Amino acid sequence: MIDIDLRLPLASFTLGVRCALGEQVTAVVGRSGSGKTSMLEAIAGLRPRAGGRVAIDGDDVMELPPERRRIGYVPQDVALFPHLNVRRNLTFGGDARFDEIVSILELAPLLARAPASLSGGERQRVALGRALMTAPRLLLLDEPLAAIDQPLRERVLLFLRRVRDLGVPMIYVTHQPFEAMALASWCVVLERGAVVSQGRPSGDVDNVFEVANPRHEPARGITRVTTTDGLELVLPYDPTATFPLVVRISADDIVVFGEKPSSISSRNLIEATITSIAAKEGVVDLTAGGIRVLVTRAAADDLGLREGARVWLALRSRAFLVVG
Repeated sequence: MIDIDLRLPLASFTLGVRCALGEQVTAVVGRSGSGKTSMLEAIAGLRPRAGGRVAIDGDDVMELPPERRRIGYVPQDVALFPHLNVRRNLTFGGDARFDEIVSILELAPLLARAPASLSGGERQRVALGRALMTAPRLLLLDEPLAAIDQPLRERVLLFLRRVRDLGVPMIYVTHQPFEAMALASWCVVLERGAVVSQGRPSGDVDNVFEVANPRHEPARGITRVTTTDGLELVLPYDPTATFPLVVRISADDIVVFGEKPSSISSRNLIEATITSIAAKEGVVDLTAGGIRVLVTRAAADDLGLREGARVWLALRSRAFLVVG
């Protein structure tokens, strides 16, 4: 649990953030200038004027210098040491779990190289690895994908999902809701230094899947893939795609059938049981087989949708979009 009660005077307003974060990954979103980076810097101990309390599992670190807080911080400018190779950059602050982190981030081929020779995505991976080598109790990431081109962004996003599985709590600043949905299970929205809302990532009506094991069928225009949960999906064939990758499909783009259709153009037809269902303002929000679906109240009534009901979900291949 991360308990935050921060106060920091800034040029045009005073940052005043109070929240309790119990999820593995929390996304912090808001407009430019809303105080997101200042919040991370204050938590990391880089803003001497900051006051208040930051407690990690009950231990208040606000009175500790940055180097004793055991907080890993990856700023927007990754700031690798130009005179040290990748290995020495990684181990500058420690070498905890060196082999594991090098493996997860696929850094072995880079260890002898100089920072100047690295691509943007490689630099981000090294900076992330360096932060993890200090055995942090909390990891702070300030828009790590902002300065990376689309193909590299997709790749780095996959590495961030792997880091999430290491069990280190993360606070992740981003402008992109799809990044929040792909990584975070909780979201805090800042406006002029204050928390104006928090909960599930805002606008979270997408289903996000990490897919791998591609089986291409170019003549048929499809690629068969498998999600990390073992679900088999069919995507449009793209010869430039690099796997694994993260894809999303809107809950609005999924069609529900009360009986198995005998003929349908959608390549993904999934049989599932409704595990939750709720209606609000004429829209029914349901989950079946771990997949979120939105339908009209009229459609739900006609199909007799209820918790425990068996349904078939049709997911169009071309409705899937790559996250990044």
